Amino acid sequence: MATKIKGVDISEFNGTVDFTALKNAGIEFVIIRTGLGSDYPGQQDDQFEVNVKACEKAGLPYGVYHYAYAKNRAAGVSEAKHCLRLLGSRKPAYGVWYDMEDSSTIGGNLNGAADGFCTTVESAGLYAGVYANLNWWNNYLTGPAFSKYDKWVAQYNSTCQYKGDYGIWQFTDALSIGGKNFDGNWAYKDYPALTSREPEDDDDLTYEEFKEYMERHLEEMAKKPVSSWAMAAVNYVKQEELMNGDVDGQFRPQSNITRQEFAAVLKNMESTQ
Repeated sequence: MATKIKGVDISEFNGTVDFTALKNAGIEFVIIRTGLGSDYPGQQDDQFEVNVKACEKAGLPYGVYHYAYAKNRAAGVSEAKHCLRLLGSRKPAYGVWYDMEDSSTIGGNLNGAADGFCTTVESAGLYAGVYANLNWWNNYLTGPAFSKYDKWVAQYNSTCQYKGDYGIWQFTDALSIGGKNFDGNWAYKDYPALTSREPEDDDDLTYEEFKEYMERHLEEMAKKPVSSWAMAAVNYVKQEELMNGDVDGQFRPQSNITRQEFAAVLKNMESTQ
C-alpha cells in the first residue's frame, strides 16, 4: 500500500476539537460521526454540525460515519436516510461509513443491513463503506454484500492482521494531540480523488453498437410467426397477391414495412381491381 495518510475520527464524545491543532500535528483527514440509528429525536450527534463547520474552516477534508443498530435491510435503508438527511447537500471527500459494532445486532441480517445502507448512500451519489473491528470482520461480516464495499478495519496493534482488502486501518484509540486522545487511522487510498470522480455513463451507445443492436432486433422480428389474430388477413393479402414477402419468399409478418413496400402494395391493389 503506497498511499498512507494519517487521520482521526471524532464524535461528540471528543468534546470541542481544535482542528487547527489536528492539522498542525500532521492530521490530513477527519471522519466525523453523523449520528446513530434511524431518524428519531436525539439520534443525531450533538457535535456533528459544529465539527463539520470547524473542519471545513480549517481546510481539512473529511468523511462521516453513522453508528448502526439495524438488523435487516429495511432498517439499514432507514439509517442511511437518517445519515443523508443530516448530511444535507454535503459530499464528504472521505466517504460515508457504516459503523457496525453494536452487540445487539448480532444474529440479525447484517449482510442485508449493510447492503441497504450502502446502496442507499451510493444512490445519493456518495462513496459508501463499512467500519468494524477485526473480530467482526472475521466472524460476523462475511456475507456477499461485504465484498462490494470498501472496508475500514479497527485493530489496535502495530500491524493490521485483516487478510482481505481494506482502505482504512484504525490503529489506536489513544493518539494524543493537544492533550486529547483520538482514534488514529491510516488511509491507504486517495479518497478525495475517488469521491470526486465522475461516474461512468454505461448507458451511452456508440453508433456501431446501436447499429448492431438494431440489426439483431430486426432479425429476431423477421423470424417471428404470424399472430393468431392476424392469420386470416395475412392469408387474404397473400392469396390476392397484394403482399408476397421478400425476394426469398419470406413473408416476415412482424417486420416493419417501408414506404416503397407500401407503394407496391397500393399498386398491387389497383391491379386486382
